[in-house]
Amino acid sequence: MKRSHLIILLMVGALIGTLIGTFTSTSRSVTFDQAFAEPGVEFKVSGTLHTEMPVNYDPEADAGLTRFHMADKSGKVVEVHLHKAQPQGLLQSESIDLYGRFVDGEFHASEMLLKCPSKYNNENHLITEAG
Repeated sequence: MKRSHLIILLMVGALIGTLIGTFTSTSRSVTFDQAFAEPGVEFKVSGTLHTEMPVNYDPEADAGLTRFHMADKSGKVVEVHLHKAQPQGLLQSESIDLYGRFVDGEFHASEMLLKCPSKYNNENHLITEAG
């Protein structure tokens, strides 16, 4: 086997390993309790907007901060400090994935992914049951 083929084969293997490591490390979601146990370490926490508490966003005071409460999959509700402007669709979201960490007992999120309701559901009458 030529030396150039060996080098290319090693590079392809390293690339595949990097891709697998990237996708498997960020796909696992934890609860707020698990993230709180390791302050300063970034985690992905999945949950829903806690609608009984208001969403606080004041662009005049701080355009880069949105505060709201989220319930994780275990039901624990925590105030979240999202270091971005309030995302469109936050109030209508079905679920939220946050990427952040606990700092001094507060959850600070740097990224957020929203799952918004689908327009293809029974309420919008776009899906019909076959019968």
